[in-house]
Amino acid sequence: MAREEQRRATRERLIQSAVQLLSRKWLSEVSVADICRTAGMSNGVYYRYFSSKEEIFLDILERYFNVMSEALLPLQESRGQAGIEKFCQVVFDLTDQHQDLTLIFREGQYRFYDYERRINQLYEKVITAILQRTPSTGELIFIMAGTRFTAFRRTYHGLSAEPEKVAALLWEGIFPCAEPDWSKVLDIEVKPLPLKLERPTPDKLVQAGKELLGKTGYHDMNIYRLTNSAGFGVGTFYNYFQSKEQFMEVVISTISHQIRQFISSNLSTGLNRLEIELQGMILFAFYISNVDPSCYNIVREAEFVTPDAVRAYYDDFSKGYSSQQASFRNDDPWLAGNVLIGLSHYFGLAVLHDPSGYQEASRKILKETSRLLCEGLHIT
Repeated sequence: MAREEQRRATRERLIQSAVQLLSRKWLSEVSVADICRTAGMSNGVYYRYFSSKEEIFLDILERYFNVMSEALLPLQESRGQAGIEKFCQVVFDLTDQHQDLTLIFREGQYRFYDYERRINQLYEKVITAILQRTPSTGELIFIMAGTRFTAFRRTYHGLSAEPEKVAALLWEGIFPCAEPDWSKVLDIEVKPLPLKLERPTPDKLVQAGKELLGKTGYHDMNIYRLTNSAGFGVGTFYNYFQSKEQFMEVVISTISHQIRQFISSNLSTGLNRLEIELQGMILFAFYISNVDPSCYNIVREAEFVTPDAVRAYYDDFSKGYSSQQASFRNDDPWLAGNVLIGLSHYFGLAVLHDPSGYQEASRKILKETSRLLCEGLHIT
């Protein structure tokens, strides 16, 4: 019995060491040796418990899922708007109380999408009980956007967001509006971003950096490989950038600008506020799944490398909503805007992992989303 307890304690020590490291660094930046060194153990001990680095990562994701299950499942006794408020409160509390696991899951959400599907199934079970009906895919995405994204932004970026206000937006809707003209929303002729025949040296380096980051990740992208792929010597890099970290900040800012430029240049004319939001969701999903699929991964990794740049990335999108108070039901356009950003984010993530992307499934979700943006989750 004592030996078994010692084995459990050793295994837990390795897991806690991995949590400590993986909540501050991308998976590719953490080695088995790092985990063992932090735990004060030899590398040989590690392989008595785990066969690979990925196995301990999956163990941590499983732990996060169990923590969420334990907190959310009791809400099945709640009902209606009060139930949605309790749901939002639990998600916000989980994010605050388990910041390390939340950050690790944000990488796992992209890297091992099956865990995201399992979280969706957990949400569906609880929301079905609260609403006393099976929620649609669009409703699940709407709820996830309202809770998980705003909770993340509050904990890590200082967003002023109270669970009851988020719940009110989910329950009552965001826009005071009517049925959109779907022929306008879906009829998009996508134009690529303007191509510069002659780019300044910093732009060439940033473009080469984006391509390398998408392939190798931040940890494996060194300055020599970057400058060589752009056709320059290493010294050229330091003429424009102070460090690799500062270069990453510029890359994130460039990605933000390019996504917003792509959406704004492709939005149809003559759309009302709801139609603009719906078409913007389509364009964002198209961009991260077809135009630049690596940008999503780069932004996620930057949460560990340059978190302030990621905060600015989301703030840049939020600023577009801050002057549109008349468009929203509530008096907090910044909060409503972040719910909408989260909605685009989760819709884009679903499309990114679904090859059928823009076919009937996504159109159905968009139509459900349109209703929810206007009417909310009201039980009829």
